[in-house]
Amino acid sequence: MMHLTEDQIYHLVQAIGNHEALTAEEEQQIEHIRSCKECMESYCIMAVLAEATSIDCDLVLNPAYREEAAAPARKLLAAIRVTCERIQNQISLIGEQIQNQADAFLFEPVLATAVRGAAKSRNTVLRMEDLDDENTYVVYDAENHKLMLQFEAEGKNAADFKVYLKFVDEKTMELSLQESGSCLKGTLADIPSESFEIYIEKAD
Repeated sequence: MMHLTEDQIYHLVQAIGNHEALTAEEEQQIEHIRSCKECMESYCIMAVLAEATSIDCDLVLNPAYREEAAAPARKLLAAIRVTCERIQNQISLIGEQIQNQADAFLFEPVLATAVRGAAKSRNTVLRMEDLDDENTYVVYDAENHKLMLQFEAEGKNAADFKVYLKFVDEKTMELSLQESGSCLKGTLADIPSESFEIYIEKAD
């Protein structure tokens, strides 16, 4: 296909901006734009100009995603790596925070109380607390495959935060939060017996 004319590109920009269904010919023109640097540059310039002069300034450069709501930007508050080791069928948990920010949670493992006759290195329950607030904590019970988390909400709602586990195979599990006084808390069950990372994020 030859380069599109300015009129053709302008028509596409207007049609997409008005949420109009594209004809088969227009779809072909869009495919050409995606593969042609010169036409893409012209399309982008016209799209920017059109959106800059529109009321909502909703910039659209890819019509395929026109109807999808943009995901809210999120700030990473903490990332905790939980290493689950098995030695002679016994579980040993190691927890460490792998991301630190001055305005985020700073978790550290709490030393477990030694049980008479039990090896200190065999800990099936991991508890990590925020350095500045003992009411902000993460507890993982490997034997019962259960994770509990609580943190100070700072006046925010549960919908403002996202907490999820990420495993080595990129599989994720999301933890739902509920309001409890000034805190948010949640529990996640049926966690696979393997290592994972916990991510706590807040929408900007």
